[in-house]
This record gives sequence, structure tokens and C-alpha cells, in this order.
Amino acid sequence: MRIFITVWMALMIAGTAAAQEGQPVPPSFVYDDHGRRDPFWPLVNANGVILNYESEFLITDLALEGIMAGTDGKNMAIINGRVLKTNDTIGQFSVGRIGEDSIILMKGKQKFELKLKKGE
Repeated sequence: MRIFITVWMALMIAGTAAAQEGQPVPPSFVYDDHGRRDPFWPLVNANGVILNYESEFLITDLALEGIMAGTDGKNMAIINGRVLKTNDTIGQFSVGRIGEDSIILMKGKQKFELKLKKGE
């Protein structure tokens, strides 16, 4: 693990230095989950209940990672690594509205808002 982190940090520093000098940036690594659960997601929630990520998301399990602006206001959101558009579902939540820096998720008649963190 220590070697991996050291190599990763060296690549990040080299990429940042190259970008500042106008040189090409080395490609970054993107984890391909092959449709399986992300190994970094917890297997149990805070109450000790085993999670089923296909259907049992809690709102606190969902992370808004990015929003892509589309034409005619048809934005797309990245939640837990999945690209979603309006009316798509993730677990028991459906995507209601995707704004510039937040989205509205619906679970039944309940509304939840996820916001992008500053600097993202």
C-alpha cells in the first residue's frame, strides 16, 4: 500500500508540473468496476446494517461528484460514479431536477437536495 501511494503521489506531482510548464500531462488511471460494487464503499451503514447498493441507498450514501451542463438545460449528474439524467434512478431515489450546483432526488414524496462541494 505504501508503495502504491508513493507512486501515485509521484505521478500526480509530475502531472501537475507538466501542466504548469505547458507539457503534455500523463494519462490518469480510471478504475473500471466492470459493473461490480466499488471496493471502497462501506459494506455496512452506521447502524451496522448490511447495505445492498442496488436498492438500499441511504441519502447519506450518495455523493454528488459532478454536474455536466447539457444543451437546453438537460444537465447530467455524476452520483457515486454513475452518470444520471432527469428521471433516472439510483437505488430507491429518482433524479428530479439537476441544477448548476445541486440536484433534487425524490424518494416517494420526499425531496432531498445534494449539493456540489466547494472546489469541485
